[in-house]
Amino acid sequence: MASDGVVDLVAIMTPKPGKMDRCLEILEQATHLVREYEPGALRYHMFVEMEGDQRGKDVVWIEQYENQAAWEAHTNGKAYEFMSKIMPEEDILATAPVLKFLKPMAGWASK
Repeated sequence: MASDGVVDLVAIMTPKPGKMDRCLEILEQATHLVREYEPGALRYHMFVEMEGDQRGKDVVWIEQYENQAAWEAHTNGKAYEFMSKIMPEEDILATAPVLKFLKPMAGWASK
């Protein structure tokens, strides 16, 4: 966590073979829930890993929350609840999501 209290993280999800399209549908629905119900979510951006011109095996999120309370609100919010329910029900993920909390060191978001 940065000294100003902002929480930055990367979340990595690996769908089972044949489940990527459904995983992306679920996660896209989650983005709408985060945008609507989580004012403390500053960034919630989904990427798909690429291997050359082909889609890879991982979905990667870059997330930012205004503070620890906003991160905790996310983990107790509608999107998290939705994903935590439907992903196991539909046996979507090959492994548990990996969360990597980050500390900014250098660079910029826009120029």
